[in-house]
Amino acid sequence: MTALGLRHDESVTPLVVDFVGNSAYRPHATPYIVDNPYRRPLHRDRLAAVDWRSPLTEDGFVSDRSLLANRLLMNVYESDAMFLPVDGLRGKERDFAAFYDPAARVLADRIRPTAERFALGFLDESVQVNGHWDEAETLAHLEATIDEATNADFPVQDAIERAADPRRAAEMLMVQMALDGLTEATAMSQNLGGAYGAEQSELFKIFIDEFGYGVFAAKHSTLFTDLCASVGMQTRAHHYWFFYLPSSMAVNNYFYRVTRDRTGFFRYIGAMALLEATFAPWFARLTTSMRTIFGDSVDTRYCDEHAHIDQHHGRMAVHDLLLPLARKHGPTAARGLIRGVEEIRLLSSLADADLLAQLAWTPTARSARSASDVDPGGARPEIRELGPTVPFETEVADADTSVDVSSGRVDLHWTGTGEPLTLAAGEGVGVPKGRLYGLSADADAVVVVSRRR
Repeated sequence: MTALGLRHDESVTPLVVDFVGNSAYRPHATPYIVDNPYRRPLHRDRLAAVDWRSPLTEDGFVSDRSLLANRLLMNVYESDAMFLPVDGLRGKERDFAAFYDPAARVLADRIRPTAERFALGFLDESVQVNGHWDEAETLAHLEATIDEATNADFPVQDAIERAADPRRAAEMLMVQMALDGLTEATAMSQNLGGAYGAEQSELFKIFIDEFGYGVFAAKHSTLFTDLCASVGMQTRAHHYWFFYLPSSMAVNNYFYRVTRDRTGFFRYIGAMALLEATFAPWFARLTTSMRTIFGDSVDTRYCDEHAHIDQHHGRMAVHDLLLPLARKHGPTAARGLIRGVEEIRLLSSLADADLLAQLAWTPTARSARSASDVDPGGARPEIRELGPTVPFETEVADADTSVDVSSGRVDLHWTGTGEPLTLAAGEGVGVPKGRLYGLSADADAVVVVSRRR
C-alpha cells in the first residue's frame, strides 16, 4: 500500500498508452488551446518511455519526466470535474464525450495510484514528521512557520520587476497561477461532503468565500479572469497548456491527491491552512508589482481580494478548523496536519525555484554548433524535422541542451506569451538544464538537438 490509499502498479505503461489514446489527448498543431477545455495534449511516446518503477526524487523534481507525469495526473484528476466551453458546447460534443468517457475514467482510476507515487511520492522521504504532537506543539510549529513565511522576502515579485521584459515575466507567473486561478477551490469541494462536525461548516465558510457567496462576478475565479483580461491575456481554461511548469502542476496536483484520498484529509487541512495564513502579504506585494508593470489599466481585484480575505481565512483555517481537528482527533490527526504544512512548504519552495529559473532565462541566438563541437560525452545528437503539420510540444531539458538549425527557420518558445525567438539556418541556441521550451516552424525545417550528460 502507498502512504495514501490504493496499491500502485509499476507495470502501468500499457494503461497509460491506452489512456493517452483518447482523442481528448491527441497531438495539437499550435502552441495554444483555443476555447476547448477538453483538449489537453499528452505525448504518447514520451509517456510510454517513462519507467514508473523509478519515482521522481526531490533532486529530479524539475525534469521532463516530472512534466509528463504531472500533465497526466492533472488530466486524471480534472476528468472528475465539470468543464464547459465559455462559448457553448456546440461543435465540441465529441470532445466532451471523449473527456468524460466512462472507460477512460476507469483507466484513470487504475493509473492514478502509480502516477501519484511516481510524481509526488518523494514527499514521503523528504518530509519526516516524528514524535508526539499535541495541540500546543502543533500551534507553536504552525505559528513559527507562518511568521517565517509572512516576514520573508518576495523573490518572485522582485524577479519579475527586475526582468529584462517585466510584462512577459508577469504574464508567465499568471500562466502558472491559472492552474488554480481558473478553477479555484475545486479540490476543496471534495472535502465538503460527509459528516465530521463543526469543522465541516468552518471549511464551508472558506469555500463559499472562494465562490463569491453565489455571486458570479465576485467568485475568485471570475476575479482572476478579469485580471488576465485586463492585461490582454487569454482567459479560457488551459489555453496555455504547454507552458505550465512541472512544479506548478505538482502543487495543484498535490491538493487533488490529498482530497481524492480521504486518508489525506488532515494533510489537506494543514497545507490549505498554511497557504491561507500566508497568502495576504504575498498578494499585497503582487498588487504593487502588477501596478508597477502594467499601470492603472490592470484589474488587481483578484490580488486585493486575497490580500484582504486571506487574513480572515488564515485565522479561520488555523483556529476554527486545524486546531479543533488536532484537539478532537489526537496525535494521528496532528501529525497529518503538520505533514501537510511541511509538504506544501517544500513544494512551494521547489515551485518558486523552478519559476525563478525560467524567468531568469532569456534565450539568445548564436552561430550553430557543428558536429565537431558536440560534446563527446553527450548523447548522440537527435535530428528533428519540423513543419506546419508537425504537432507542437514543450519539454524540459534534462541536461544542458543545444538546438541548432540545419535548414529553414525555427521558432523557440519558452514563455506563455510574447514572441518566440526565431532562428535561421546556421543559428542555434542553448537551453539550460531544467528549462521548459518548445519548437515550431511555419515551413519545413531541420534542427539538431544535442544534450550534455
